[in-house]
Amino acid sequence: MSLPASPLPASIRGGRLCLTLGAAAVASLAACAGPTLPPDVTVRHSASTETAGNGARWHLFLFDPRVPRSLDERIDLARAQVATERDCRWVDRPRSQIEERTRQQGAAYAETLLAAPLICNS
Repeated sequence: MSLPASPLPASIRGGRLCLTLGAAAVASLAACAGPTLPPDVTVRHSASTETAGNGARWHLFLFDPRVPRSLDERIDLARAQVATERDCRWVDRPRSQIEERTRQQGAAYAETLLAAPLICNS
């Protein structure tokens, strides 16, 4: 007695489907994880004295002054840094509000500083 032919294509017989779906799931999760901090970039931040509402406080993020970065780059790097910290979380605010707070810090720091709201437990 012979078994009927499998209705599945050869490429997904014998567990290969799980591997294919597994790789797709990992790629999907990586896309959801957000930006990652490159190993050669250091980002530091410190809480300012100004509140940002709803328990948040404005934080000043400092970047290497030898490497000018766009506002979008600084936001991505800051978000990536905060994602690695257990005690802080990024607070969504309009980009225009972050841009204005950053601009208020002074033209001398225009490409090396970022002001962004966080909630931190410590």
